[in-house]
Amino acid sequence: MQSTYGLGPGEYDELLRLQGGRCAICGGTRKQRLSVDHCHKTNLVRGLLCRMCNGRLLTAARDRPATLRAAAEYLENPPAQKHIGNRYFRGKRASSSDQQESEQGGEPS
Repeated sequence: MQSTYGLGPGEYDELLRLQGGRCAICGGTRKQRLSVDHCHKTNLVRGLLCRMCNGRLLTAARDRPATLRAAAEYLENPPAQKHIGNRYFRGKRASSSDQQESEQGGEPS
């Protein structure tokens, strides 16, 4: 880790402790060792992330904060609800408690 990310002895463990042993984005606990995330333009180490956040979320957003903010805005204010009202997927349905929380502005469990 030192040669790849410039972390000194114990710095990964210290960062892991400071992050509460969790991914810095989703807060999930780790099943596998958290990845050392870094900016691909500057090589600056940013923190420790789970593989889903590091390998999929940030990769899909191409490390662009504006894309991630737009995604959050989309989830919080879906354009379909605004323009055509509530419509529901008719395939496998979410539980009724998930649907109620979503309608009340909460996050599904």
